[in-house]
Amino acid sequence: MLPIIINALMVMVAIAIAIVVIRFIKIEQQGYKYLFIIYTLFWIPLMLLRQYTGVMEKSIDSSLTYLWLPMAAYGFIGIFYRLFADYLTFLKKNRKIVIYAALIIGLVTYIPIIIKPCTATNVVQSLGVGVGASMIGTYQLLFSEQYGKSKTFLTVSILSIPPLLADFISSAIQSIFSSVNNGKDADVLKYLWLIGLAITVIAFVMVIFYKEHRENLYCDLKYKSPIVKTNEWVYYVLLCILGSLIAFIKWANSGAIAQLHIEALDCYYKNKPLDLKDKIPYEGYLSLLFSFGQLIGGLITGLIFINRVGKLWSFVIGASTWIIYQILGILIKNPYGYLGIHVLNGFSYGIIYNLILGFILQRSFKTTKQSPMGVYQSVMSVGIMCSSFFTSWLKAKPLNQKDYPAYFHAAEIINFAVIGAITLAVGIFVITCLLEKTKKVLNIKN
Repeated sequence: MLPIIINALMVMVAIAIAIVVIRFIKIEQQGYKYLFIIYTLFWIPLMLLRQYTGVMEKSIDSSLTYLWLPMAAYGFIGIFYRLFADYLTFLKKNRKIVIYAALIIGLVTYIPIIIKPCTATNVVQSLGVGVGASMIGTYQLLFSEQYGKSKTFLTVSILSIPPLLADFISSAIQSIFSSVNNGKDADVLKYLWLIGLAITVIAFVMVIFYKEHRENLYCDLKYKSPIVKTNEWVYYVLLCILGSLIAFIKWANSGAIAQLHIEALDCYYKNKPLDLKDKIPYEGYLSLLFSFGQLIGGLITGLIFINRVGKLWSFVIGASTWIIYQILGILIKNPYGYLGIHVLNGFSYGIIYNLILGFILQRSFKTTKQSPMGVYQSVMSVGIMCSSFFTSWLKAKPLNQKDYPAYFHAAEIINFAVIGAITLAVGIFVITCLLEKTKKVLNIKN
């Protein structure tokens, strides 16, 4: 009973934080608080469900033969849907229709796994969750056009909060679910998707009553720097590659993969077979701690690092912290220790992701059929897909064979690969800074 009370209080605290944040946001135009609430509700099912894709697959197929398929599907759909979203916006001259489409796709894809949990329906729901997650760019652009306009980092800061609040709420729901259910039966897990379906319906109804001022579509382009010269294109392509690397790094040890890892550590810590059959009450807090670290990292970057230490050193601090996290991830075999260091994972991501996203939002193409944000997120999805496939492919066999040494060896390979990706990301970011310094591209304002 005590875990249920604690987690219920966590939900109430998250809602209270959301109310306080909304009250303190000061923007002249009306409607931004309502959009803030919609965006938070929009993200709750995504945060709730993507964490359990791997767990559901384990419940469906203990051999984990096709674990990589639903895991990679999440990133795969984003490669194409984000570009489609930009083009649909161009055709219909509004962004609200794209949000409608994502919500409808979510509703349609969650129903099959509720009716019959299997690998096929798990892949289908993963595609639906991936479509929803690809809407980050649409909300960023919508908010920028309607309320932010020239205030790029204000837009990034404000819209980084709803996913984090959604994560707080969904983590508490997950932990309540863990507290009342000690098994990992697919027929029980499916009720998480039923909860996600109900929240999606609420978000859909709220979107109906949101008023988008369609005359503001693309109105913020005059505040952005157009990508015209060859060096500016090189700069932008490097930022896209960075985005893909950042996504690869994050998803190698986050979300569903992190969920499987902490459960494996729990088995190891309690000296029991590596079968992942028992739920652990604290597993829902993995994403919460990640989000808490991301929130701190994002705030410190916007309020302190950008102005006091500059872009390059901000990136280096974030990258160095990420490397420390990866090394600790190799050394720590205690689930509680792994839970604690997950804050570092979120902190690093909060610094680096917000930093790059702010630069992308300040760019524009000559055409409005596609946006720099849309292409950037499509390339990011490639990193998510590759990371999900790579990690699940390496870990599936030792999980299936219940082989601790092989599992931890696979985890070490992944972490060393990630350290290499972080090092490469630092090198690419240094090149972008040199391009700015030599005036070969328009300097990005802080």
